[in-house]
Amino acid sequence: MKTTISMVAAFSVVFALSAPSARGAGLDADPTGAQVTYWYQHSQDREVAMRRLIDQFNATNPWKIKVTGEYSGPYATIYDKMIAAIAAGNPPELVVAYQNQAAGYEVSKALVDLNPYVNDPKYGISSADLKDFVEGFITQDVSSQFGGMRLGFPPNRSVEVMYYNAAWLNKIGMSDPPQTWDRFYAAAKAATRTEAGTYGYAIDTDASRVFAQVVSRGGGIVSADGKGYVFTGPAMKESMAFMQRLYREGLGRKLAKAGDDQTDFANAMVLFTIGSTSGMPFYTQAVNAGKGGAFDWSVAALPHTTARPTLNLYGASVSIPKTTAQKQLAAWLFIRWFSEPKQQAAWTMVSNYFPVRKSAAALLTDYMAKDRRFAKAWDLLSASDLKAEPPFAGYDLVRDAVSRAYNAILDGADIDSTLVRLEADANKIYRDSAP
Repeated sequence: MKTTISMVAAFSVVFALSAPSARGAGLDADPTGAQVTYWYQHSQDREVAMRRLIDQFNATNPWKIKVTGEYSGPYATIYDKMIAAIAAGNPPELVVAYQNQAAGYEVSKALVDLNPYVNDPKYGISSADLKDFVEGFITQDVSSQFGGMRLGFPPNRSVEVMYYNAAWLNKIGMSDPPQTWDRFYAAAKAATRTEAGTYGYAIDTDASRVFAQVVSRGGGIVSADGKGYVFTGPAMKESMAFMQRLYREGLGRKLAKAGDDQTDFANAMVLFTIGSTSGMPFYTQAVNAGKGGAFDWSVAALPHTTARPTLNLYGASVSIPKTTAQKQLAAWLFIRWFSEPKQQAAWTMVSNYFPVRKSAAALLTDYMAKDRRFAKAWDLLSASDLKAEPPFAGYDLVRDAVSRAYNAILDGADIDSTLVRLEADANKIYRDSAP
């Protein structure tokens, strides 16, 4: 990672020549007629909807800006393409990026700080409209690692929730989803029947599942000074001990491959899974096609020890690489347009992502009435605290290390020593990847 970033940094002089000046960010440029290429990960129905929205912007914006959307592969592929494009000096004008990926690009000083655009009196977002953004969504892209630069802007968001089989839960005597981890354990034990092949929780060892459990216990994984990681705190140890016990007793099973959690849930083989709210349409499809037919299921906040539920907030944003003042302003104007309530509502109805604007909910009343699970998940936002994973450069590598450690602990490795090694490895990655 360090080698890649250092190599790219050697080419950063390409962008220094095109960095805007007047009004702080080139906001005095004329965006008329600018051509903008947007690299995104959306495919199938989501890409169709994205292209429809892009066409609408192209047909209606007064500056005759033309945005061209390009499916550029999944997130990891886009990241690799961006590293190569930065090194070659020909990045797109817009790119989808998780916060840690954007930080990786900014190590090479390749991104535009969007703060001046957001706050510009002519092209920015008014203070009243900024208050309309869901709390936490609008601040997630402000990077402490880069002195408060805004490295992206949110087009949508998701949170991690617990999926549960409500009909099954009722059968074992629980009328509501568990709000504590002890109740979660009791339900998982009641659902596990070796002879029937049923079990309590489908264990996904992705790092986001780990983070979701840690914050549900009031913990975190960023060091107190905000300049590294901590994986040896009490909430992390409690999470790992709980999951190790669940797995050892056969109440939880690791996923053999991606998608097995949805398959087992749809076939009423597992009581609980944990995943993104954006996956709800896929659960609906799976349950409706399940072997036993459709059943009553829903989503809820993860069990928690905090006063209010604490949810893992995530979602890729849109970043603007440094190109020319004209193109950068044109790219921002598309982002601003996309964040307006009408476009947000249209995007939500296809993507099932949360809109970033609270007022978009008024345009989604029919959608929420039809999809009560989405409505329930939306309501969780105002009833919960939202915590985001670290936006640090190199976090992709840390995520891999977290997953390896989690797997080892589930398989019986000593928790304390494994977490000490993980913390040391993660902080080495932080140092190697830092600007």
